[in-house]
Amino acid sequence: ITLPVAELERMLGSEPMQIVDAKVSRPKLQGAVDITLKADVSFSGRPPLLVKVRPADRGAQAFNNVPRYDLAAYELQKLLMDTEESVVPPTSVRMVPLTEMKRYSSDVKTTFPGSDDVLCVVQYWLQDVTVPQDVLFPERFESDALYARHIGQLNVFTYLIGHRDSNLGNFIVSAVPEGARVFSIDNGVAFASGGSDRGELWRSMRVKRLPADTVARLRKLTEAELNSRLGVLAEWKLENGHYVAVAPGENLRPKSGVRRKEGVVQMGLSHGEIGSVWSRAQKLLR
Repeated sequence: ITLPVAELERMLGSEPMQIVDAKVSRPKLQGAVDITLKADVSFSGRPPLLVKVRPADRGAQAFNNVPRYDLAAYELQKLLMDTEESVVPPTSVRMVPLTEMKRYSSDVKTTFPGSDDVLCVVQYWLQDVTVPQDVLFPERFESDALYARHIGQLNVFTYLIGHRDSNLGNFIVSAVPEGARVFSIDNGVAFASGGSDRGELWRSMRVKRLPADTVARLRKLTEAELNSRLGVLAEWKLENGHYVAVAPGENLRPKSGVRRKEGVVQMGLSHGEIGSVWSRAQKLLR
């Protein structure tokens, strides 16, 4: 990650954004056309930056396309590790005008009634990385303590979110000989996703050794903190035919993940989804 994370979060989340050029990230994915774009994006007129842009389907709740899951995964990791050791690249969600998305995704549709906007996941595109069949190398885990630390952090994270998509390309390792960082870049099949045939390698604990400070953070975590951090992740208000981002307010419907009420769209994890994260955390500690 070649820029300060706080700067990237601001750029991805709120700065004026223009897609300069884009192409489909993976033209064929399990026999279907991928909708994810690898895009050159300019923020506030600055030189373009490589960004993953993934438009949501209608309602933002389709299998393997749940923007709130990507955002929840990014926020959850902050409770487990420091920024410089994060396992999910800077990620945000934002509304993009349909006309702009149509230039690169002809089949894209507006996400919610009443506006000409498409809800998109926008994620920083990692640099200097490799895409192995599996980022867990047992011999390297035993001989490289820093790499083992990063793997342990990754595994705690994937276990807590119930990750169910270990397809090639979803897990990435930095291209350094020692102390490599590892990343989970696609977390849409997780939390309360249904059964999946996409590979569940990282849904369970794959290693027996974990960083002590990560475990210490997990012990201090409370269910109330999870609800506070993950219950309301983003909110928009309909103004003049467009959804405008506003500061997240009180949870409109804790039992739902996508909430709509009187021109407001709000999203976060449901009470049940947060409860499942909490249950997995307690099981891991036991």
